[in-house]
Amino acid sequence: MRHFLLKSTVLTVMVLILGAISYSTFLKPFYIFILPVLLFFFFGVTNLVHAWFLKITQKSGSRFSSQYMAASFIKMFFYLLVAVIYVILNRGNAKVFIANFLLLYVVYTVFEVTEFLKVVKQVK
Repeated sequence: MRHFLLKSTVLTVMVLILGAISYSTFLKPFYIFILPVLLFFFFGVTNLVHAWFLKITQKSGSRFSSQYMAASFIKMFFYLLVAVIYVILNRGNAKVFIANFLLLYVVYTVFEVTEFLKVVKQVK
């Protein structure tokens, strides 16, 4: 878990630097205050879900698949709920928020899945 936490911290710092450069130059008109908060939201949720997935790997084969799918569904539903609530409350910034939300979702999900596959291969 410590190795994953270190890697996710490095990823978050890299995304923060790229975002700061982008939003201070050519994307300046599209900056909204919630973007740095959104980045740390994904960092936190990704680390919590990874810890949950590590607990799931200790289960037997048939239970592992169903629990992994359930955990993935809950995570996606939670992300969707957060996005919908923000869009309802802030319709003016909805497009920028959703674009950034989806980008961060893809980045952190790809990272999480690739790191989790490494763990699963080690367990087998």
